[in-house]
Amino acid sequence: MAQVLRMPGEWELPESPRRQFVEELFSYYRDAGRPTLRIIADEIAAAPEFDAFTASRETIRKMLRGKTVPLNWAVVDAVLTVLCARASVDPNTQRWTGGFSEDPTTHRQYLRKLWNEALDTPPPSPAPHSGWGRGASNYSDEPPF
Repeated sequence: MAQVLRMPGEWELPESPRRQFVEELFSYYRDAGRPTLRIIADEIAAAPEFDAFTASRETIRKMLRGKTVPLNWAVVDAVLTVLCARASVDPNTQRWTGGFSEDPTTHRQYLRKLWNEALDTPPPSPAPHSGWGRGASNYSDEPPF
């Protein structure tokens, strides 16, 4: 059975540029119907425009959980491209439409901005667990290695 990923809580990934990057990427993951990591990785591997590299399921999982921010934009862009294709969203279209916004920033440009900010800021330390309430679990979705 495929694991369904959830957006990390603020106790796992405190408010920071890294969290903003993950929130944006995760929104595309949701819109794409939460495909399995295998599907995302396989679609990247099968796409001719990404033949120079691949993105492993573990890398994709760590990105969506906020555990890592890839140093290579091409990895992020490949994941974005696959998720947008599954969600029927053109990543090169204006991100904010309707209303009073005249911001021409595209989905891809906005995610790249957040990616740069996440790389330029040290990762936040998770909030300490008190043993009570949310986040008190001794179980993690991290593999034991």
